[in-house]
Amino acid sequence: MNCTGTPAYCGQLIQFSPSVTTSYDDYAINGESAATQYRSWLRRDHVMLLKYAAAVVECKAAGWTTGNGGPLGLGDMSESNGAIPGTAVGSPGHPPNTHTNGRDIDIGYYQIGQANNHLRAICDHYDASGADQYHCMSAPTTLDVWRTALFFGTLFESSILRIIGVDGKAGPLLVSAINELCTTGWLNTAACQNISLGYEETNQGLGWYQFHHHHAHVSVYESAPFWQPATNAMPCIQPGCAGKQFKPNKHMFSVK
Repeated sequence: MNCTGTPAYCGQLIQFSPSVTTSYDDYAINGESAATQYRSWLRRDHVMLLKYAAAVVECKAAGWTTGNGGPLGLGDMSESNGAIPGTAVGSPGHPPNTHTNGRDIDIGYYQIGQANNHLRAICDHYDASGADQYHCMSAPTTLDVWRTALFFGTLFESSILRIIGVDGKAGPLLVSAINELCTTGWLNTAACQNISLGYEETNQGLGWYQFHHHHAHVSVYESAPFWQPATNAMPCIQPGCAGKQFKPNKHMFSVK
């Protein structure tokens, strides 16, 4: 799981390879082709952590009857030079200061009732008029809560993990499942003491409220933390909003 080389080695941008295994699927997305995968570059330590967590889920959850049991879909990371995916074609696909230098990845949720675990909406996200609200309007219907919680919990074992951002309707369900996995020993002490799950049940301007109904956002520290959150505070999706004031979700960062 942990990279033990020099900071330069562990922080080196590498292409996610191999692209497909029995535990994860880095499929072509957002204009990529299988031959290019130009949006699939991450820090070496980040790649190692994700591969480890996906393998843990494949192994530990092999006998679970929920979900489709398939590999986890991987989405946008960074470009080979650390730029936001889409920059090379003149269309950066993410907010400034996100998805740069291999820090961030969009990742699918484990799902039920679907053929795979690719990035897709896990809930109804339209209002009564049919307008897309870009967040869950009601409880998720296709989220495999348990495998997703096990995957996130395994990521929390690592000190390089900054935050995992999810939709506001998924967040409380995942916190409850992580609680249970901690209580029953499926997750270890290091993970259970390092829970960093971000979500907004109302829009507090931190960047998690919209656009996370079809993927989670996994972020690691690039070097020293650019913002060490205060007690029971949630980091923003990007460093620039660190000074915002907000009312924390009651379950945030607390597994009891």
